[in-house]
Amino acid sequence: MNDPQREARHEGCSCKRSCVRGISKFLTYHPVKFMSLTLFVILLVTVIGAFAGSYTLSVPSGYDWAIPEGRASLDNEALLDAEDEAVAGDVLPRQQEKDRSTFWITFAWDRNEDIFSAANVKSMCEVERQFLITDDYEKFCFINSTNSQCSVPTNTITYQFYGNMSTDCPLLGEDRVNQTRAYLYSGLTDPSRRDEVKFFMEKDTAKLGFTRRTRARVPLGAPLEGFTSPNDDQAEQDGKYMDFYMGVRDNYFDFFGLQSRWLYSAYREEVFQGDVQVKWYSDDLVNIEFQETIIGDLMLAIISIVFVLFWMTCQMRSLFLSSMAMLQIVLSIPVSITIYRELFFVDYFSFLHILVVFLVLGIGADDVFVFFDGWRHALEDPEVVKLIRKGEDPIVVAETRMRVAYEHTLGAVFNTSFTTIVAFMATVISPVAPISSFGVLAATCILMNFILVISLFPAVIMVYHKRFVIGSGCCGCCRSSENDRDETAATDKKSAAENDGITSDDVETKGEPMREKNNSISEIPKKMSIRNGSVTEHDDQPRDERDAPQRDNSLLDHFTRKAYIPAMSCQVSGWFIVAIIVVVLLLVFSAVGIAAAATLGTPNEEEQWLTGDNMLQQVPDELQDNYILGELDQYVDVGIPFGIDGFERPDFNRYEPNKNRGNVVFDGAFDFYPADAQDAFLSACRIARTKTCGKSACERGTLVWPSDEALTCFLPSFQSWFVANNPGLSTYNCTRDQFFTALKEYRTIETNDGFSKAEKQKLIGFVGDDLKYVRIDVVLSVLTSESTRELIDVRKIVDDMVNEMNGNAPAGMNNAFGASWTWVTIESEVGVVQGFFQGLIVCFPVAFIVLVFATSNLLVSVYAIVSIGFIVANVLGVVKWNGGALGIAEAVAGVIVIGFSVDYVIHLGHMFVEATHSEGLRGRLQRFVYAAENMAATVMAGAVTTFGAALPLFACQLTFFPKMAMLMTTTIGFSLLFSMGFFMGMCLLVGPVGRFADLDWIAEKIGLAPCLYSCGCLKRNPNSPDKVQPKDDVEMDRKASAPELGKGSTMMFQPQSAAQINTGASLAQTAEPATTAGLKTTVV
Repeated sequence: MNDPQREARHEGCSCKRSCVRGISKFLTYHPVKFMSLTLFVILLVTVIGAFAGSYTLSVPSGYDWAIPEGRASLDNEALLDAEDEAVAGDVLPRQQEKDRSTFWITFAWDRNEDIFSAANVKSMCEVERQFLITDDYEKFCFINSTNSQCSVPTNTITYQFYGNMSTDCPLLGEDRVNQTRAYLYSGLTDPSRRDEVKFFMEKDTAKLGFTRRTRARVPLGAPLEGFTSPNDDQAEQDGKYMDFYMGVRDNYFDFFGLQSRWLYSAYREEVFQGDVQVKWYSDDLVNIEFQETIIGDLMLAIISIVFVLFWMTCQMRSLFLSSMAMLQIVLSIPVSITIYRELFFVDYFSFLHILVVFLVLGIGADDVFVFFDGWRHALEDPEVVKLIRKGEDPIVVAETRMRVAYEHTLGAVFNTSFTTIVAFMATVISPVAPISSFGVLAATCILMNFILVISLFPAVIMVYHKRFVIGSGCCGCCRSSENDRDETAATDKKSAAENDGITSDDVETKGEPMREKNNSISEIPKKMSIRNGSVTEHDDQPRDERDAPQRDNSLLDHFTRKAYIPAMSCQVSGWFIVAIIVVVLLLVFSAVGIAAAATLGTPNEEEQWLTGDNMLQQVPDELQDNYILGELDQYVDVGIPFGIDGFERPDFNRYEPNKNRGNVVFDGAFDFYPADAQDAFLSACRIARTKTCGKSACERGTLVWPSDEALTCFLPSFQSWFVANNPGLSTYNCTRDQFFTALKEYRTIETNDGFSKAEKQKLIGFVGDDLKYVRIDVVLSVLTSESTRELIDVRKIVDDMVNEMNGNAPAGMNNAFGASWTWVTIESEVGVVQGFFQGLIVCFPVAFIVLVFATSNLLVSVYAIVSIGFIVANVLGVVKWNGGALGIAEAVAGVIVIGFSVDYVIHLGHMFVEATHSEGLRGRLQRFVYAAENMAATVMAGAVTTFGAALPLFACQLTFFPKMAMLMTTTIGFSLLFSMGFFMGMCLLVGPVGRFADLDWIAEKIGLAPCLYSCGCLKRNPNSPDKVQPKDDVEMDRKASAPELGKGSTMMFQPQSAAQINTGASLAQTAEPATTAGLKTTVV
């Protein structure tokens, strides 16, 4: 007979139990009302989000991946903002080249001949012309400051061969083509013209004597009409450039007859004009391709939805349940996005966030499976069985069954959801806004799914149960499952247990575990039925056993009971040989994976976002690899200002990167008039010119590219101009007023010293009448496409150079820094990696704490967290074996790994410990079988769902998504393998016995139990054995008592009902043939 007081204590907090009872009762009697109201609220929030524009992607900007508080970002923006203030009101529209909006065209043919033939020149001219005839080109072209007209793009085939751009590209005579061709090739050996002509030549031109490929470059101007600088309202200006380039895209598609289709971009086609292969590129075209490709890739979510729906239907055997579960999962996404943007005020929403759709499909279905299996298992709960046998009202049975399902699954779903939420929220500490905001949205979706799984889905189950199981209606698409039919049939039998003489005490739910007088299996009566703690003698087929409801088994249940459990528990000479082999192999494999993961670093090349056959992905690589280098815009440019003290962001929101970026802070001590200040500036120019660089990335052995164009130092030209216009004076002996008046005049007029008016306005920073800064611009001999590691090393050399400049400068001139957009890029890449490791540092301790409290056993928690560590290490090891690095996809996947791997081990670990806490099972084998029977199929079902949901990502055009698909499927595979193999194997081989390593057991050992019991912080489980007897457990698990059986008899362990296995009564002696399913050892 149970002790009611002890049982009440074990049930936990009375408040929690009251809530569970209240929710179960309400859902049982008002499921339709609750389901309808919940769906109405969800749809209402979804509609509100649609009207609020919550589902539109954020306008992309160059600052999206920049780290706002990073030194590189602050330096770069300080320089840009200072430049904006200096040119405000002075700069003319489009007299500066627009960064990252240059249009490139490459031409090539497969013949081993000169590409400059008359026919090819005509073809190339026709291709270039399509850009120039784009609507509104005259509003975006680069302006010639001398005549305020569109500047002639000299780096074009049309200009070189036709002499102007206003041509219809007639076929030129061979003599004229040969003359121009000879002029171009002769320039390669003429130092004065080499930089002009080498632009058109391939890398092997000197070796071949001709070029088989060439290129063209057309810049656009900035700022646009109505804007004061290139950085003034940059988002709006970028939008205008994007609109222009959409016209460019349409022109070229129409000209070549191209058309994109679903999952196939027109840019992947090989395009020819005549015999010449043509490719074109611009950063703005890449952004347009991104936005349009994302829409097509998102459509693949439909395939994921169909797969998950099909799999849930197979598992739950009800189209009604699976459809409502899918509706719940899908609707949770727009609701979460609305909350994310309108309630949490996180406005950033980019292509990366679309990945959440595929994650939620898998994780949401996993939670659904957990609750549904809890509902199925509740049918076998003794309390439910007792009500059925007594013939209670089916509604009362359903209420009790719902309460039991809640009690068994609420904690499991909460623990896994909480851990996954923490894993995603750990990305909030990432300094990169897209990744941190992705974590916030993913965590919101997981939270929303948890809420709906414990509220809406139980109501759906109850509606289905009342209408199609115990009600009068049923349809083929919503057929009742076998377990529900068993329940209905059993309720028609009145007091079946009492008719057989079985009392209510015999079927009590939480009975005292049976204790054997000794551990001999022969002591167990031969005709004994063991059901959830009660032991009764009966005939071979008593009516109460026939009437007792049995849950139906899915394919995964059959696999678990007939394959997984027998295999893992297979013994040779008393040892679980299969489990030992599995654990050892996974340990060895993990050691190799850890070694590989330890060598991961930042990428050696730029992140690729488009497929390798997309011309927008190919052209940047071809510009670097196939042509004579030296075009300065392919190299790292650095601005070195004097007079800027810093940059502040008083009203900046990191999730709105286009708004309120901040403002520059000038150094009040800056004064450029003194002679020592001018000398310090000239010294800085000399240092930049002579600074050496021993890194392999520096092509010429010097840090700065060795050409006059690569070093912009205005002071010598100004001093010469000053002397020429002020006879007898110099910048050293003039008055302060004379110096600044002349300097201000110099920056606003056209001079013949190689500096344009727009360029001087940037270099000499007057704000109003005050000179706030001066600057030096240099172009390094390092390509922007070099690896992050190489660029980090070069940046250190630049920092050393700047420190040398500051060391020789007086106060006010000793605060120079090197600012470059390239530094911002590599800082972001390093930030992604640092955020990943910081996330791991947060996730692992939190996951371990959750595991400890979820399992209430320290040893099981240690095995679980080690398993999670192995999973993470092996996934990263696979990345290394595939030649990858810690890029954006890997950083995001690293957090996902923890969330998925925790889900599986926490479910299995909870059940392993629950075997003792709820059923009184203390043997390792008993607990292993109990955990496997009750949770292995659920874990596998969730793994199949998430794996299947990720598969469509392989077909995406953006390479980020196939990479994520590989990482997600690898994660699922390792999570399932290590949870079912390593973790469960360790629990079977060296897991805790009885109460060993339970929190209350540890508290008793260290003497804290009385205090913790009295304050309510710890509760003693009444169903756990009071004493731990490892000797007995070992004897049972290894069947040490087998010699007591007669020769030829079979000792059998029935895994089909592990919950029935009680202490000492887990093995039944039988003379049946060894064909019965189960684990058995024949005594010879």
